[in-house]
Amino acid sequence: MKSILLIVSFCLAFISVSFSQGAQAYFNTSANHYVQNRREDALRSVQAGIQKYPNDQKLKALAEKLKEEKKKEDQKRNQENKEQQQKDQQKKDQEKKEQQEKEQKEQKEQQEKQDQQSEEEKKDQEAKDKKDGEQDQRENKENKNEKTENAPQLSQKLQQMKMSEEKARMILEAMKNQEIQYLQQNKRKATKPRDSGKPDW
Repeated sequence: MKSILLIVSFCLAFISVSFSQGAQAYFNTSANHYVQNRREDALRSVQAGIQKYPNDQKLKALAEKLKEEKKKEDQKRNQENKEQQQKDQQKKDQEKKEQQEKEQKEQKEQQEKQDQQSEEEKKDQEAKDKKDGEQDQRENKENKNEKTENAPQLSQKLQQMKMSEEKARMILEAMKNQEIQYLQQNKRKATKPRDSGKPDW
């Protein structure tokens, strides 16, 4: 009976020691992975150890520690991604703003160029109008001078003919009317068909 008890106690002690050594091996492996900055491998190793040794406190504590670190790393990565997205968006916005400013500058330059061309065309037109106006004034002045020079000669001739200026105008008007009537009659004659039997003359 004593020998049986001794064997049972020895078996229990052996199981306890081997259990402790097996859990410790998983703990050590996980710790090595963690130190080498292989967090995923460390977490997998400790979870495998907990599956085999669910009551080991050291493995549970290490698993909690690794999970917290993973969570922090995920948060940090998310934050970095978010910041990177914000930077990318700011860069896009800046590029868009610069593009808009460039387009506005080009439009402004084009508008100024068109305004300048319009101004030059306007000045050219004004210069041309001024030149034409001066030409017209010169011609009017010359015509006026001619009329003024011819007026005394005309009045002298009328006096020689013993005719008033008003009477001369009336004669000229009558001659003009006769000329118009003559031209109208010729037009009517021309529209009549020519007789083929008669000669042209």
